[in-house]
Amino acid sequence: MKILIIGGVAAGMSAASKLKRLNPQAHITVFEKGSDVSYGACGMPYHLSGIIEKEHSLIARTAQAFNDQGIEVKLEHTVTLVEPAKKQIRTEHQGIEQTHTYDQLIVASGAGAIRLPVPGKTLENIHVLNSLEDARQLKKALVSAKKIAIIGGGFIGVEVAENLLHMNKDVLLIERLERILPTYDEALSTLAQDALIGAGLTLRLAETVKAYEGDTAVKKVVTDQGDYEVDLVIEAIGVRPNTSFLKDSGLNLLGNGAIVVDTQMRTSDPFIYAAGDCVAYPHKLKKTPSFVPLGTHANKGGRVIAEALMGEATSFQPILGSGIVKVMDLALARTGLTLEEAQSEGYEAAQVEVKARNQAGYYPGAKPIYIHLVYDVKRCVLLGAQMAGEKGVGDRINILALAIQSETLIRDIAFLDMAYSPPFSPVWDPIQVACNQIKCDS
Repeated sequence: MKILIIGGVAAGMSAASKLKRLNPQAHITVFEKGSDVSYGACGMPYHLSGIIEKEHSLIARTAQAFNDQGIEVKLEHTVTLVEPAKKQIRTEHQGIEQTHTYDQLIVASGAGAIRLPVPGKTLENIHVLNSLEDARQLKKALVSAKKIAIIGGGFIGVEVAENLLHMNKDVLLIERLERILPTYDEALSTLAQDALIGAGLTLRLAETVKAYEGDTAVKKVVTDQGDYEVDLVIEAIGVRPNTSFLKDSGLNLLGNGAIVVDTQMRTSDPFIYAAGDCVAYPHKLKKTPSFVPLGTHANKGGRVIAEALMGEATSFQPILGSGIVKVMDLALARTGLTLEEAQSEGYEAAQVEVKARNQAGYYPGAKPIYIHLVYDVKRCVLLGAQMAGEKGVGDRINILALAIQSETLIRDIAFLDMAYSPPFSPVWDPIQVACNQIKCDS
């Protein structure tokens, strides 16, 4: 079997490794447009600040290690065209075009950073953080930069801001919306804003970048409300699937270019699979596929593809969009739907909000924990959960993700036999306190 893989980071190399273990005779070739494979992109903000000191700590395996395993890795090869009818792809490397045929094709091309289309966009020292090479260039530029503007208050913008504050940089964050982390409820995103401002961040909300100014390098950010002198800019306004090479392929794509797949990660072409940040995944609670680019989905998706290609009865569980972000001493986590999302999907939904403590109040070090639960009034099951606090957030959000996935009744969650000891939880865990506030029709 001749298998070609487009993209060599999380999903692509997960699929390649698993395929080689399941079928050592498979002929696998990976085309990666960059110069690195199999690295932990989510750790890059922490490498900038030196919390993750060595770059090699982010690299799971090198291209040479995969080649030694019998997986052919071709770096700096850009795929320019996919022709499903001919079962072939076209690549470009150092100005040379080649055509390659396949029995099965895996698209794991990831997503690229969206750039602001404003005057001055080509000036030097305007960066993104989308690849390991981006991290290298940015880390080098940060050595001599003091005043830094971050454009965008999503996950990446917030994580980068925190790490630059750790480096004692003068950090300005500009967000065009009225708050950062807009996928969270306002009360929780406000906690994050306060934590960043308390650490020294200058925050400008409801403000839109209009231009960059400078001679050769950026020296000023111009917005609809003011001008800001800077040494360096980091754009973090979102990502878009890297699927332009599929525009004439006939594959089923969303409007943003994300590839629609089934639970075996198969596209609308039976010989083409896809996974990772270029994909729109089936969602447990939504009627339509969702573009939620996360490393967790990418690694699982790659494994599912390998098992499916080898004939195993496997499937990718529909996603919930679970995620967690560190903001100074806080953790913010979410899973499932917000109240607004649930109502727009047609659920008869309501929400409860609870402030509790992560452990027994009399035990030293107890911290507040904020829990928002969205539930289906008729069926009395959870549809979503959000949480913020300094301790105990990550483990609790995972419990709630499992409860949503399994459609556990809220009363059963409230009386779940959870481990208790004063250093870890009150006698009624905050999850149970929140669930006990819910009154359903059934």
